[in-house]
Amino acid sequence: MESIGRNNGEVVAVIMFVLVFLVCYSDGSVIVAKDGSGDYTSVSEAMKNAPRLSESVYTIHVREGTYEEYVIIHHDKTNIKLVGDGPRHTKIVGYQGSTIDIHGEGFIAESIAFENSAGLKASAAVAVRNEANNTIFYRCSIEGYQDTLWAVSGRQFYKNCDIYGTVDFIYGAAAALFQDCMVYARYREYVTFTAQSRDNPNDNSAFTFQRCNFTMSPEDSSSHANSEVHATLGRPWRPYSTVAILQCFIDSIVEPAGWEAMPGQPTDKVTYVEYGNVGPGARTEGRVKWPGVRVLRRPAEAARFTASHLLDADSWIPSTGVPYDNGF
Repeated sequence: MESIGRNNGEVVAVIMFVLVFLVCYSDGSVIVAKDGSGDYTSVSEAMKNAPRLSESVYTIHVREGTYEEYVIIHHDKTNIKLVGDGPRHTKIVGYQGSTIDIHGEGFIAESIAFENSAGLKASAAVAVRNEANNTIFYRCSIEGYQDTLWAVSGRQFYKNCDIYGTVDFIYGAAAALFQDCMVYARYREYVTFTAQSRDNPNDNSAFTFQRCNFTMSPEDSSSHANSEVHATLGRPWRPYSTVAILQCFIDSIVEPAGWEAMPGQPTDKVTYVEYGNVGPGARTEGRVKWPGVRVLRRPAEAARFTASHLLDADSWIPSTGVPYDNGF
């Protein structure tokens, strides 16, 4: 009888261990559906009930539909994966403030659209505000006008994404790499694609665009001529603003000067480099004559702006399963 008791006790202990392991370490998954067929009807509700400080991926699948709400991923909501049914089918839309505001480390968004619909005349239309470390947007659409994507801080990776905007619409002080993305200017007479805000020469803060397209949005180019838009690749929001444009297509909407000044900000400390770009806007002989504006000729010169160096990507992206190129 004692032996049976001990065996039962051991079995119970093993079961308890397995249950604890499953709760703490296995992937979780819930479904958001507007029609009530899932676990939740809103993304915010699902986020509120997500586990705190998760060490494994917690997946929230958002089924097809337009969700008019504001989503906050707090610092204690780590390793959240938000998956839609494709950016044309699943969309989160806000109007005031940031449509999604990300603070939790390890956040991943896949196959989903984020839109701020404030419109062309709004002073800001932030669709995504991201200040979390080791975050990924994969096959997403990020849609706004002025200030569409606020890449505040941390290491951020954007792969196969469409990003729409007008003024300073990719901005902030993150170390952010955009790979194989479409960077779309919406119709406006003057457009600035970036406003990177590195303010310390010792920070690892920069924007890299690799194999991206800088062009007019399809919706706007069908009703307006490219010649009506005058764009620059960016302007410095802070003194040490750093942007690398590598192996990209640059359309004719980008002015020969390439870059422009921000009122009240110096231009003598910026780092704006271009390497291996093509397209009618890629000609560099007319670029502004600032000390840090350079055309790189060799891959070794551009290597520090690649995923391995800028993001230390090899240490964290492979475990997510998202494809990336660590160099050229």
